[in-house]
Amino acid sequence: MSFDFKSVSNFRDVSINNMSRGKLFRSAKLSNLNDLEKKKLDNLNLYKIIDFRDPKEIRKSPDNLSKDLKDNYINLSISAKTLSRMIDARQKFKDDKIFYEKVMEESYKLYIENHKDVWRSFFKILIAAKGMPIIFHCTAGKDRTGVASYLIQSLCGADQSLIDQNYLLSNDMLSSREAVSEQKDTLIHSDNLVTPLMLLTLGKVKISYLNSAREIIKNKYKSVKNYFLTELGFKTEDLNKLLTIYK
Repeated sequence: MSFDFKSVSNFRDVSINNMSRGKLFRSAKLSNLNDLEKKKLDNLNLYKIIDFRDPKEIRKSPDNLSKDLKDNYINLSISAKTLSRMIDARQKFKDDKIFYEKVMEESYKLYIENHKDVWRSFFKILIAAKGMPIIFHCTAGKDRTGVASYLIQSLCGADQSLIDQNYLLSNDMLSSREAVSEQKDTLIHSDNLVTPLMLLTLGKVKISYLNSAREIIKNKYKSVKNYFLTELGFKTEDLNKLLTIYK
């Protein structure tokens, strides 16, 4: 399979450790695909393209897909309004990177706690694909997409150090403009309240952000496996199907 898409940022295989390659791919938005790249995607026999953006983001920059791929597109909306919450933090405190990083960490907790319906649908799609390729993405492909990658990689038993390495690749594969564009699309405040320090913080991923997701799962659900089985309502046979496909 060839995945040389010049117009798609932050594109990579989710597979690490001994996970099966060529089945799950993560990326930034697919809004800038040219006709040749759309044909490439058509030839990949994708089962689904999963878009984690919220409706406002999608209206701003819809995925540029062929007619056939549009039939395989699904929106599983996640929004934590991180940049808006940074502005709220500044109004209460000051323009401080530490406060903004705390907002980022809180967003990752919200991804886990407030969007269980999304993760339930996400895993149902992964199981139903039976090994056919899937692309999942948000706007920059770093936070919501990063949490999705962490969940499936953890279920497949990948080493934490390799999960972290894969997650941190976003810092090398995204420009600052691409990394913050999703939050500007959903901003509920005036642009003039946004500071360079907010954008600098928002534009990068840090292990402390991912660790916030890990901590809430560990403290409330003991493990990603237990989150999958008890909180999302899957059965052991569903987990076995998932591992048979992706591990």
